[in-house]
Amino acid sequence: MKTKEVIWRIIKFFYKKMPAASVLSTLAYVLENFHATIMTVLSAYFFEEAYGYLAGSGNAQALWGCAALIIGYYLVYHIVYSLSSICINAGVYEKALHLLNDDLVETVSGISLIQFEDEETLKCRKRAEECVKNERIPGIFMLTTVLMTSIAGIFSLLVTLGLYHPLLPIVAAASVAQFFLSDWLLEKEGYRLEVALTQKRRKRDYIWSLFTDLASVREMRVMGFTGYLAERWKTERDAVNEKQWELDRKKSRYHLLCDAIMTFGYLTGVVLCVFLLRKNVISVGVFGACLVAFASVQKAVGNFFSSVGRLPGFVSLAADYFTFIDKRGVQESKLPKLQERIETIEVKNVDFRYPHSQKLSVRGASLTIRRGEVISLIGVNGSGKTTLVKLILGIYNPAQGEVLYNGIDLEGLDKSSIYQHTALLSQDFALYPLSLDENIALADLSHVDEKDRIQDALKRTHMDGVRERTTGEDGILGKEFGGLEFSGGQKQRLALSRVLFADRELIILDEPTSALDPLQENAILEEFLRLAAGRTTIIISHRVGLCRYVDKIAVMKGGTVIECGTHEELMAEKGEYALLYDTQSKWYLDSAASDDERNCNGKFFRSDNVGEVL
Repeated sequence: MKTKEVIWRIIKFFYKKMPAASVLSTLAYVLENFHATIMTVLSAYFFEEAYGYLAGSGNAQALWGCAALIIGYYLVYHIVYSLSSICINAGVYEKALHLLNDDLVETVSGISLIQFEDEETLKCRKRAEECVKNERIPGIFMLTTVLMTSIAGIFSLLVTLGLYHPLLPIVAAASVAQFFLSDWLLEKEGYRLEVALTQKRRKRDYIWSLFTDLASVREMRVMGFTGYLAERWKTERDAVNEKQWELDRKKSRYHLLCDAIMTFGYLTGVVLCVFLLRKNVISVGVFGACLVAFASVQKAVGNFFSSVGRLPGFVSLAADYFTFIDKRGVQESKLPKLQERIETIEVKNVDFRYPHSQKLSVRGASLTIRRGEVISLIGVNGSGKTTLVKLILGIYNPAQGEVLYNGIDLEGLDKSSIYQHTALLSQDFALYPLSLDENIALADLSHVDEKDRIQDALKRTHMDGVRERTTGEDGILGKEFGGLEFSGGQKQRLALSRVLFADRELIILDEPTSALDPLQENAILEEFLRLAAGRTTIIISHRVGLCRYVDKIAVMKGGTVIECGTHEELMAEKGEYALLYDTQSKWYLDSAASDDERNCNGKFFRSDNVGEVL
């Protein structure tokens, strides 16, 4: 993104979102930049009147009038300056940062989920967050305002000094020109460092997050690797800090050198003014005004050069911010919605690979799902089951092939209209720090007050007694806020209750009973099979025992669907499904036989003579 485009976008943002604060801060800077010129002229007039009065040739009334004029101007200047400070701090900075953070959050929640798999997107997001954190965009607006408003003010001040003597503005400007080169070089180096450290900052912040996560902390303590991770965090932190401190030290050295040059320039200007006074080139009043004006010129021109030098580095980070928020892409609300019920879902020759991966995660996969079918999607780990479901839901878009809903390509549909028909239980389900009722009714909060419906959903997952354990009906769940904590299996059953409460026509369950014990698993799967009657249901599972009770089984291997049919059909083919089924069945049969052959005295017996032994 070009510098001009970034600056223009920022200016439009501020004048659109905060017009009053933007206009007032601009006017205040106009006054600020003409302040030195006004004070130079008033000071010269005052010094002339004071010198004449002390010499006996002046007028006291004129002297006091000039003093009153300066005091009145100072009052007006400081009132405007105070108001502009409020506008800049509260409006330009605080409000802008609030809105920029809102846009950042909206982008994170709205971009395609595949972009979270892309390392470059994650780096860009980190730099966008740093841009907001370091106030770069409000800083660019203020720098641009300073630049635009200071040109006329600096020009008028230099002209005023030039009228006294042409060497004065030259010495003043030359003594602060180094600020441009210094800040330009430092800001460019600062941005290069920001890019270089992005990955290390992400690692540092991720490792730190592990120390605030109960599950990881528990494992660290028990397994004894807390110290190792702490050292890793310190290593990443120190690497970031050392590079940042190195840049800060360089900035300090540069600024010290620049200040020394500026001080030398000021002393040179004073000597020049004394020389001109002794040669009667300037009067005493002009001499006093020049000393004031010379410092003002140095400050104004120095700020101008510094702003010009800092702007490119600020703009680079702001460009990353806009690059990231522009990833929201096409607004799906503008796409046509799926109006009717889902009659068919067709996956046709779909290929998909994750960003920066050379291997296809899904390869030439095809599958047809009809309304009311209960399908079990099985395969070993890494076979592409979960990825295929994400493609079916439009969470990811295929690189080749297409996914059709009622014959319409999913990429051309508003996906939110699909999700209104869908209830999903993913492997990474979550409970939220909300009340029990809110956690169950999240997919349909307009019915959160329907206690009987919520209780029915809880009963179906054998969690109907949980309400009595919460602190009142609106008790918050989770230890973080003093609420009730659940086991892994209980959390999964509550997540299943949420799916039941949603009551959608398309149900997708990804390993829905992975955290449950066998007795609970059987009871809940029976409930779901009963619920699935008349609904389109996709169940992803490693466990093939369920497959005997579904309408169709799709077996995945190497990212593609290699078999599809009923349990009886696939067993007869003696292919991959039969191998999986026989392997799991053998494990359970061997385990059962092994258990039956043991008794409490260490003697072995078979199940058919248990009665004799007892």
